[in-house]
Amino acid sequence: MSIRPIILIICKPWILAGIIILLILFIGAGSLKLTSAFSSSLKDKVIVIDPGHGGADPGAQNSGLKEKEINLDISLRLGKVLESKGCKVILTREVDRDFFLPGFVKGRMAKRAELNTRIKIATENNADLFISVHANSFPQRNSYGMETYYHLKSAAGKALAEIIHEKLTQVQPDNKRIAKAGDYYIINQAEMPSVIVEVGFISNPRERKLLLSEDYRNLVADAIGAGVEHYFQAFPQGVQENSPTAGQEGPPTISENTYKLYFSNENLDSLVPEDRQINKSVWTKLNLSQKASLVMSELIQGPLSSKLTPTIAPTTRLLSVTTQNGLATIDFSKDIRDDFPGGASGEDMAIKSIIWSMTQIPGITSVRILVNGEFGDSIGGHILLDRTFSTQLGV
Repeated sequence: MSIRPIILIICKPWILAGIIILLILFIGAGSLKLTSAFSSSLKDKVIVIDPGHGGADPGAQNSGLKEKEINLDISLRLGKVLESKGCKVILTREVDRDFFLPGFVKGRMAKRAELNTRIKIATENNADLFISVHANSFPQRNSYGMETYYHLKSAAGKALAEIIHEKLTQVQPDNKRIAKAGDYYIINQAEMPSVIVEVGFISNPRERKLLLSEDYRNLVADAIGAGVEHYFQAFPQGVQENSPTAGQEGPPTISENTYKLYFSNENLDSLVPEDRQINKSVWTKLNLSQKASLVMSELIQGPLSSKLTPTIAPTTRLLSVTTQNGLATIDFSKDIRDDFPGGASGEDMAIKSIIWSMTQIPGITSVRILVNGEFGDSIGGHILLDRTFSTQLGV
């Protein structure tokens, strides 16, 4: 049996006009509903997402899992989340690539050029926010938890990091870490509010298993996206920049009987001092450079307590230590870089442990770090050793 089409014949023009008006109103209501979905505080905001590492730079690695792969996958998911909220999303990379310039920039300048290219993408697109996605790794397998970092002197970055981190802890309620200032090149150089989001430790078996799950990656991306949305809702006019106090006071000076070495705790969330006894008959005969060399040699050897964790690869050799006008210049062998386990947090702890262990010595107020004689290299690719460090700079 064939179905005949129904033809509606309307004789009176006023009825036809009424139907047309109703159709217009119906379609208009639908359009209004569609538009309102993108009329939130995120509409047309430009968000640049930076999947850390990539290409020749795998980032941290553990049990066959490469950081660069996690970073990219979560970043792609985050991009979709933010686009669904009305944002204009730009990724610094959408495939497994890097921004090194072989044949043009070599050696210690290569990483700086690579990071500068990522920052340039955000600057040229007038980004409202810059979000760099990374994953952590640490020799201690029980180190656990997502982290969010902001630039020390960015009030907007601090607000953004704290809001994102709050959303992340809803995904990971047992995470005791907090948003904190980090001395990382990419957020130091960015002109817009910027954060580094560490999505977890691939060295932790439980967290690595979670990060391998698509559902979990979606939850992380959703949480970061919710944090971005909340940030713009809370600060529709932006955050007035000032200089938040996030630095640390300097370490105590050496006492008559002991000095302190600074190592990471098991969770990689704080530095812990470990006392070392002074052999007065030896110590009093040493000049300032020799004292600094002694302290740094023991820092490389690692902690005495099994509850503390080394911050520097034990294969590292101390090539030289010199002091002049309060500045200690320490030259490490390239093993400090080549045998670094990976992760921004571990790199942050390594730099801090050097600075704190050195500046406790009376007569040393700042530190310059060289790698195999080169100034401006990097231990893990997140912090460039291109300046003089002191405790007053937040490290």
